[in-house]
Amino acid sequence: METLVSTQTMESIDARAQSEFLMPAILLMEQAGVRAWRAFCEFARDRGIEYSKVLFIAGGGNNGGDALVMAREAFFSGSDRFSILLVGSRVSNSCSVQRNICRKLGFPIFEAENADGLLSSETVNLIAESDLIIDGIAGTGLRGVLGGTTAEIVKLINARRADGAFILSVDIPSGCSDSMSVSGIRVQADLTVTMGLRKGAAYHPACRSGWGTILRVNPSFPPSLLKNSVAVATLSDLSDLHVARFGEDAYKYKRGHLALLAGSPAYTGAARLAARSAFHSRCGLVSLCCDREVAAIAATESPSVIIQSIEKGKLFTASQLAQTFQAIAAGPGWGELREDQVIELMQSGLPMVLDADAIGAFSRVVGEHRVQGTAHGPLVLTPHPGELHRMLESLHMPLLAQESGPMGTFESFVESLRRVSVALEAVLVHKSHVVWIFDGRVPGNLPIVIDGMNNALGVAGSGDVLTGIIGALLAQGYDAAHAACTGVLIHQEAGARARKENGWFDAETLVSHVGVVCRWAEDGAT
Repeated sequence: METLVSTQTMESIDARAQSEFLMPAILLMEQAGVRAWRAFCEFARDRGIEYSKVLFIAGGGNNGGDALVMAREAFFSGSDRFSILLVGSRVSNSCSVQRNICRKLGFPIFEAENADGLLSSETVNLIAESDLIIDGIAGTGLRGVLGGTTAEIVKLINARRADGAFILSVDIPSGCSDSMSVSGIRVQADLTVTMGLRKGAAYHPACRSGWGTILRVNPSFPPSLLKNSVAVATLSDLSDLHVARFGEDAYKYKRGHLALLAGSPAYTGAARLAARSAFHSRCGLVSLCCDREVAAIAATESPSVIIQSIEKGKLFTASQLAQTFQAIAAGPGWGELREDQVIELMQSGLPMVLDADAIGAFSRVVGEHRVQGTAHGPLVLTPHPGELHRMLESLHMPLLAQESGPMGTFESFVESLRRVSVALEAVLVHKSHVVWIFDGRVPGNLPIVIDGMNNALGVAGSGDVLTGIIGALLAQGYDAAHAACTGVLIHQEAGARARKENGWFDAETLVSHVGVVCRWAEDGAT
C-alpha cells in the first residue's frame, strides 16, 4: 500500500526540507523540474506520444518555477520548438530566478495579459497552436478558486485537450485543492507528475479523471520526512491481493454457505450474477432466498443454486438464517418493501453485505428508528454515489449528503464518509471508477483507495458481481474490511482482464474472470 497525503502535508514536508535539512527552495525546484521532464520523456517514449510544438505555462509559485526548469531541461536535451507563457503577478524568489535564467537563455517568453489586464491574443494563439502543454499555473498553495484571466486560460487548455493536445500538469492540476469545491474550474490533464507523495485529492471520484496517469517523483525530499508523513488514506493495488489457499480436501461444506436474498420478477438476472460470482469466488454453497414467484425462474437460470422460496408476506427469520448460513448477501434486483426482512437480517448477527435495494431498506428502517443503525453483525455497505446520496437523506444526514457529493470538497468527502461509517459501525464501500473503503468499526482507521479507472466495469450487473464476491469472502470467514478490500481488488482485476480480452463486456463475461483471478491470487499467497 502507498500513502496518500493532503496538500497541506506536502507543503509542510517542503518547508521542513528547507528549515530542518537546509535544502534551499531553488535546489528542490531544480530537482523537481529536471526529474519531472525526464519522467515525461520516458512516459512519452513508452506510450508513443508525439508532439511538435510545446507550451510551458508558468505561474509565479513553485509550480511555475518547476515548469520553467522543465523548459530549460527540454532545451538542453535538444528541443527548440517551445514557448513560455507567464501567468500571475505575484512571483516567488525562486521562481523569479528561473524566469531570469530563461530570459538570459533567450527563450521565447510571453505575458498572458496585455497592458489592459486582459487575456492577450498571443495567449490564445499560443495555446491553440500547441500540441503539448505543460501546466505549471498553480499548485498546492492555491487557496481560492481560479478566476479572471487564469480561469480563461484553463478553459482554453481544456478546450485544446478536447481537440487532441496532450496536457501535462506539474505536481497537481491547476485548480485542485483539498479545501476547494470539486465542481470548480481546473485543468484536465492527461498526465500529472506529482512531487514527493501522492495527493489524496487526486482520488476524489469527481477529480480523478482530470489527473490522467499519475507519476510520482521525489525532488530530493529526505526519506524520513516522506516515511513519517501524516496520511489521509492508503492506496491499495494488485500487489495487495492475496487469498488464503484452500487445501485440496476443502469441499463445499468447508468453503462457506451464503444466503443470497436477491431477485424479483423484473430482475431475475441480478440474482444469477451475484450467485455465479459467489461460486467463482470459491463459495461452497449458495442458497437463493427469494419470493415464491421468482423461485421457478431462478431454479432454471441457476441450477447450481439452492432455492429457498417463501410465500408473499412471510419472512426468513433471524434464527433460520443464523442456524443455516455463515454470511448474507442482499439487495441485487430485490425490489422495494424489504424493510421487515432487513430487520431480520440485522438481528441474525451474521456477517452481511448489503447492496442496491437492501441499502435503501436498511437506511429507511434506521432513519425511521425502527432499529438502531449499529444493531447488526459485521456489515459491508456498497453504495454507488446515487445510492449513497439517497441513503444519507433517509438517515436524516442531508449535510453529509451534500458534502460527499459533486459540490463538496475533497476534505468534506473523506470526512463525510468517515462519519457515516463510524455512526453505523460498518464498512462502507463507495463504488465508482475510484473505490473508497471506510472501516467505521475502529475510529481513526485510514480509508483505503483502489484506483480502478476502467469504464468498461460501469456495466449493468457489475455491482451484483461485486456483492457476490464480498458475500463469498464473508462466508469463508474473512473480516468485513478484509472481505471488502479483497473483493474490490478481485472485481477490479477481473474487469481489467475482461477489458484486455474482450474490450467492452457484459457482467456475465466479467463473472467468468472472477474464478481465474481468485486462483491466481491463491497461487500468489504465502
